[in-house]
Amino acid sequence: MNDSLKPLLHWLRRWLFIGVSLYGSRVCNHVAANASQSSSAIDDTFTRLIFFVYFVLGLAMKFCPSVTLLIALIFNTGAAFGADFGSAPKQQNPSEWSLTFTTYGWIPWMSGNTTVRGRDFTVAANPSDIFGHLDWSTLPAWMSYAEARRGPIGLFNDVVYASLSGSTGFSGRRGGPLRADVSADYTQVTVEFGGAYEVWTGANPLVPASSALDLVAGGRYWHQDSTITGSLVLDPFVRETERSGSVDWVDPFVGARLRNKLANGDEMVLRADFGGFGVGSDFSWQVLATYNWQMCLLNGYVLDGYVGYRALSVDYSQGSGDTLYKYDVLQQGPVIGSTLHF
Repeated sequence: MNDSLKPLLHWLRRWLFIGVSLYGSRVCNHVAANASQSSSAIDDTFTRLIFFVYFVLGLAMKFCPSVTLLIALIFNTGAAFGADFGSAPKQQNPSEWSLTFTTYGWIPWMSGNTTVRGRDFTVAANPSDIFGHLDWSTLPAWMSYAEARRGPIGLFNDVVYASLSGSTGFSGRRGGPLRADVSADYTQVTVEFGGAYEVWTGANPLVPASSALDLVAGGRYWHQDSTITGSLVLDPFVRETERSGSVDWVDPFVGARLRNKLANGDEMVLRADFGGFGVGSDFSWQVLATYNWQMCLLNGYVLDGYVGYRALSVDYSQGSGDTLYKYDVLQQGPVIGSTLHF
């Protein structure tokens, strides 16, 4: 690896581990805060303790590779004790299919506008709004990416599912005695399916790495189900209204992906696509940048760490008047996960 890239890669790894630790503490805070409403003092002490443990783990993972490996083994496989520390990864035959499977978490900010049954709402949600209102009565979230590859051909699938309850990311207020409070129960499913074809390989003049360029095309299925409840308050009177709607559509998309192999086990991927074209939404676009590095071998299979940034925007509308549903929102934020190579 070029020496100039080593500080950047080390920086990415260290901040990834701190981010994982802080995210873990946030989840534990949520679980503890809801475990017993009658024991708030105990919960507060417990969450502070959990945060401290995660903070210490974050520092240990940052500076100690052996701790990083141990934690990766514990949390990424039930067969941790059968992990293969010394053997080489299983060799892939280019004429045979290979498979990668990634589970990840997306930590998004959402901004834009939506209209449900003719009523307009502003969307402004941060990760705290989203994680704090995940619906734990059902599966709160699932995110994964899988790709099968044989030679220059690749087939991929990406799934993002999230269910929120009582989210205030749709809320707004007016000044004076008149104010409006809005909360939403919201479920979104995005399923991406498509193919990639490698059209170029060679040296990258911008990065000291071997690179490959893929053309990608496919479809992105969207499902949204939202119930938005608003309270219009003019002291001392309160009037509640509710709007709900459910929509499904599919956006075709085309784009490109650049894969840069920085070193053995280190890869940086840049992808951009756009679509909609009036078939599903009016327009949509996505930008994704990720960095993968080899963490360890599990019985000959490579387990990678995965960190990056993803932005996904869509502008969709259907109906008119009281039946209008419109969703013009940008979702963006870091992604963190792990990839297993088969």
